[in-house]
Amino acid sequence: PVRMQDLATMLDKRELFRLEWGVRGVKGKEQEQLLVEAELRLQHMVDELARERWTEPKGVYAYIPVQSQDNAIIVYDPEAMRHGEWVPRYRWEFPRQPGENGLCLADYVLDVSTGKMDVCALHVVTAGEGATRRFEELQTAGEYTEAFYLHGFAVEIAEAMAHFTHGLVRKELGLAPDQGQRYSWGYPICPDNSQQADVFDLTGAREELGMRLTDHFQMIPEESTAAIIFHHPAAYYYTMRLQRWLD
Repeated sequence: PVRMQDLATMLDKRELFRLEWGVRGVKGKEQEQLLVEAELRLQHMVDELARERWTEPKGVYAYIPVQSQDNAIIVYDPEAMRHGEWVPRYRWEFPRQPGENGLCLADYVLDVSTGKMDVCALHVVTAGEGATRRFEELQTAGEYTEAFYLHGFAVEIAEAMAHFTHGLVRKELGLAPDQGQRYSWGYPICPDNSQQADVFDLTGAREELGMRLTDHFQMIPEESTAAIIFHHPAAYYYTMRLQRWLD
């Protein structure tokens, strides 16, 4: 298990305070006071979680053999690869960026025409079912403010777990600390949530983490995330919107 104190150092406070806890839209002394209060609240929640273990942040990751073809990533059966057999198992289609550089996630993987196999990593991480349970308990008790703060905290715990497992992948692949990029499903770059069912199969997330997917491929517990991790040095976040300029 990851120590909560270690995970706390990976929490994105900007995301937590501004986006999850709503510390924005103010300036000067008022902002300073809100940030001080947010820091105190965060430290209290970290200490409480470390002490009471009301949830268990956890994750699982796996390496997959892959090649690309046009806008698709072909995922080969890892078990067959161990026996020297290239057996395609899944084909994941991704959208190509309009205009700009016309990028697609498949561009970060070796093409089938090279005759070489590439590798990506997958991970599934969660703040744990205890986070959902505690949120529901607070809601039932009418502690809506505390439930609000706890939900934001749990979301960022899951993101910190994603950062932690991504770091493990980088170390194991011998990459630089900032090399490569991870992309989560449900965003314009990586929109097909149904592919998460394949990710669960490949990582064993159901068995290892006790997680499940809804009929619409949303993860349970909610405070969870899944991603595909590329080692390509040019990988970065790009927009899928068509940029227009006025003359």
